[in-house]
Amino acid sequence: MWFTREQFKLGSELRTWGLEPRFEPGDIVARGFADLGHEEFQVLPGPKLLSLTAGTTTPVPDGHTQHFFWIPSADECVSLLEKRGVACLKCERVDGREWLVQAQCCGEIEAHRAASLHAALLTTLLAACKRAYKEKTS
Repeated sequence: MWFTREQFKLGSELRTWGLEPRFEPGDIVARGFADLGHEEFQVLPGPKLLSLTAGTTTPVPDGHTQHFFWIPSADECVSLLEKRGVACLKCERVDGREWLVQAQCCGEIEAHRAASLHAALLTTLLAACKRAYKEKTS
């Protein structure tokens, strides 16, 4: 799976707002490089990382997991939203150009749009993570 810059940005922001990376077999994690962009990896048993760019396999580096962020799948986004008390009311394609995710949290309905369903769900999850973080710190 190759992610867009938008999806990498959203995954990185999710990490900033408290979504810790998972290193369970099958998970997709990534890390950014200042001048090169991002590299994505699939977590293998062991735990090892398979670079989806280079095709190489390496052990998960000790002490370097804080440099990675997790990019949850669309299904994982929905599960994470439900755990945070957010209900996805609607996921639909709008005008054949973008996706709309309508979600309800704390009695309020919000809508998030993006070029892909996955990005729209990541955006919805990001809004939920920001809300949770702000509630903890206030």
